[in-house]
Amino acid sequence: MLAFLCLGFWPNTFKRTGAQWRFELFYFDFAIGAILLALVAAFTFGTFGSEMAFDDRMLVAGRSAQVWVVAAGFLFNLGNMLLVAAMSLLGVSAALPLSAGLALIIASLLNFRAGNIVFLISGIVLLLVTLVLDGAACHLRDLGLPAAIKGAPKPIAKAAPKTKTRRTTKGIVIALLSGIPFGLFYPLFAKGEAGDFGLGPYAGILLFCVGVIISTIIFNFYFMNIAIEGGPIPFNAYFRGRASQHFLGFAGGAIWAAGVLAAAIGSAAPSRVELSAPLRLIVPLASVLLALLCGLWIWKEFPAKSKNARVCIGVTAVIFGCGLALAGTGLAR
Repeated sequence: MLAFLCLGFWPNTFKRTGAQWRFELFYFDFAIGAILLALVAAFTFGTFGSEMAFDDRMLVAGRSAQVWVVAAGFLFNLGNMLLVAAMSLLGVSAALPLSAGLALIIASLLNFRAGNIVFLISGIVLLLVTLVLDGAACHLRDLGLPAAIKGAPKPIAKAAPKTKTRRTTKGIVIALLSGIPFGLFYPLFAKGEAGDFGLGPYAGILLFCVGVIISTIIFNFYFMNIAIEGGPIPFNAYFRGRASQHFLGFAGGAIWAAGVLAAAIGSAAPSRVELSAPLRLIVPLASVLLALLCGLWIWKEFPAKSKNARVCIGVTAVIFGCGLALAGTGLAR
């Protein structure tokens, strides 16, 4: 449940920073907050209990396991950076189902087995419908122009929809691209984290966040110079941010890392605990629905005047939930 709440609420920290605080600048703080939380957790909770301490885990697992987990964090973070960029263009409620939907489709395609093929194929079909409906909802939202533009001269009135459509199309493409690394990173993580000779949750998440930091340094300077939206921004723009904006970035990274750690601990828990294997997988991923609801209710990303778009995104949420249940059950079998 902690994973569900943390992974569902962290996008609100990005939204709270405001439209003027670019995602590239937010992401530096996000990565720092994530690794700080991972360090604190490793040196506190990671040293308690009957299990091996996190540093002993690193010795047992060996260098190859560490490399796999760092690589998984590097790949995951590329997807997460693209997701935050898509959220800046589309909003949380539209970007997350696109990204998570494609990620689940890719993961399902890589995990076909005799015992799960019906679940996975059914889930893939519903998730594909989700992608289509989500894109349709975004374009339906673009059809409702603000009142000020409706009364403007013809050239402005014609230009506005084209600009909004281009922005939406770019956001949809970026959200879908973010789903590719999300769909591919987990086998790398599992190679180093899982098993009696794996890193375990605390050492695993710490090294995963090392990969996040490395990936942020490499890719973020690229995004700052080849901007996804707007012009290039210099690095010193980071120091012109308000303290509250930096705090929200740190908090976002820490909340996300706490959610990922909780999900990893849940996956590593013995089978005698009350949650079944499918639920351990589905509950953290259901955080997409929580984030979608926050985007709708808190941030009003689909205004009331866009009735068709609101209906479409509502149906998207329902079908995504069904596709997630089927695909998650298949992946856990």
